[in-house]
Amino acid sequence: MERLARPLHSVTLRQMRAFLLTIEKSSASAAARLLGVSQSAVSQQLQEMEKLLQVKLVERVGIRMLPTQAGRALMAPVRRALSAVEQIEPAIAEFRSDGTGTIRLGTGATACIHFLPKPLAQIRAQLPKLQILVVTGNADEILNGIESGSIDVGLITADLARPNPMIHIEEVMVEDLVAIVPQENARQLPDMLRPRDLNGLPLILFDPAGRTRDVIDIWFQRDGVKPVAAMELGSIEAIKTLVGAGLGASLIPRLASESLGSGIVRRPLVEPIQRRLCLALRIDKVLDANLRNLLTQLRSAAELIS
Repeated sequence: MERLARPLHSVTLRQMRAFLLTIEKSSASAAARLLGVSQSAVSQQLQEMEKLLQVKLVERVGIRMLPTQAGRALMAPVRRALSAVEQIEPAIAEFRSDGTGTIRLGTGATACIHFLPKPLAQIRAQLPKLQILVVTGNADEILNGIESGSIDVGLITADLARPNPMIHIEEVMVEDLVAIVPQENARQLPDMLRPRDLNGLPLILFDPAGRTRDVIDIWFQRDGVKPVAAMELGSIEAIKTLVGAGLGASLIPRLASESLGSGIVRRPLVEPIQRRLCLALRIDKVLDANLRNLLTQLRSAAELIS
């Protein structure tokens, strides 16, 4: 008698997460980093999933891992399945009284260092058994994680002009950017700066993948200046260190400029530029008591700063 194929429900959550993250990142190693496992473990999950479903789901094209036609067809059902699983814990959480659980919070490095410490300390004092896992990345990476269910809530610099129908965006703070320049260069500069004032200095700018870099580039372009970065970095603290060493000037969020080394001078801008710090959640995300408490703390902290 012919043996029947194993049913679809034999596919595991680990396999589905490995599959979806590999497709979204075009990389098994990137998926492994997000999942906290080895690349070989992700590859094994993919192979087992393909064996169960008896179809090729992912193929390597150059250095990228891309979905086959079958893989593309499977992405939406996998997203729905993972989203449904994500609702299990919140559905019963309100019946607990001990404040246990885990929230995965995605944010950028600047907010992680200069904004989050106070609200996270407050939520820990309020709910000491609650575990908050902070994941850093650029806005697109965080939004992808929210959409796939690997991140519960994001605190990001959002582009409100490009809405994602699956994600709710709530603006909580508008933050000015300021210029920082080496002390030896500040003497030749006016008290308030225009883009052309920085044109003669090496520029140490944010990584182009970040949304903050987008608003910086637009600020230069409005004055007819095409910014040419001598260095592009994802770390705000590295940018400040290099400016302090006299290697160039930069534009950074005001919050990050409140702790500067002695060799750095801060200058406001004639035409202010701003970034919008926003909360991001899936529109179908169930807000349990723990997540509601965290959101309240984040909103309150942002209100105090604004």
